[in-house]
Amino acid sequence: MKVCITQREAFYNLLHAVFTAYDKQPLVAELGVLRGENALNLYNALNPKHMVLIDSWSPAATHAYNPFDQLPPWLEPVEKYAYYYGGPMYEMATFDKLYEECLNRFSDKDNVTLIRSETIAAIDDIQPRTGIEKFDLVYIDANHQYEYILRDLMYYQHLVADDGFILLNDCCHSVQGTKQNLGVLEAMSSFIKRSDFIPLAVSSTDWSDVILVRKNSIMVQLVDIALTNSDIPFVEIPHQLMPAARVVYGQRRVNLSFT
Repeated sequence: MKVCITQREAFYNLLHAVFTAYDKQPLVAELGVLRGENALNLYNALNPKHMVLIDSWSPAATHAYNPFDQLPPWLEPVEKYAYYYGGPMYEMATFDKLYEECLNRFSDKDNVTLIRSETIAAIDDIQPRTGIEKFDLVYIDANHQYEYILRDLMYYQHLVADDGFILLNDCCHSVQGTKQNLGVLEAMSSFIKRSDFIPLAVSSTDWSDVILVRKNSIMVQLVDIALTNSDIPFVEIPHQLMPAARVVYGQRRVNLSFT
């Protein structure tokens, strides 16, 4: 596994190069879309044959943020992040506005389908609405609590083509992540024990992205070649160390540590 000094957008361009070498115009899905800003970056970088955007655009994830009656002292109240959502996080009007913003962002793209649904419930709608059976890339950025991310991974692995990828956002352990009750890294760690997926690369940032692929896929070799011949700096470690990843803060930048 390569620990890369880069941002997630560089991974999008890297995967575009891999898909191009494989002579494939990818089918792409994103779970957790919000305003659609990252989805548009994916769209522009990957030039997908078709893209499916799935989000409930509802306060459901707000209610799932903390399962306890009393907020644990290491967590910040979810309301603190209302500025990011543009309004009160328990009101449907906030999410209706986000949905309309995303809808407008893709209104001129007839190869993009929006499904307003919880991620698992959306599965039954994908094939009838798009004809898609398997995706070449599934980007998971929905509810970040452990059980929800693990559930998305366990279900959506079956919607990923044999040589397809899963990308995970915010897959790290950090001070800020702990305050938000993130469980992505822990869910990924459990998932790779339960599946044949392995992590190929991680961005060394405060909100790390991880590329996952099946261990016997040809994409393991293609991604290795693409990264080795790119201008992205990296160091290589055994992928089994990924569950130990944590962010360390320096005066000039953050880095990932595996000790």
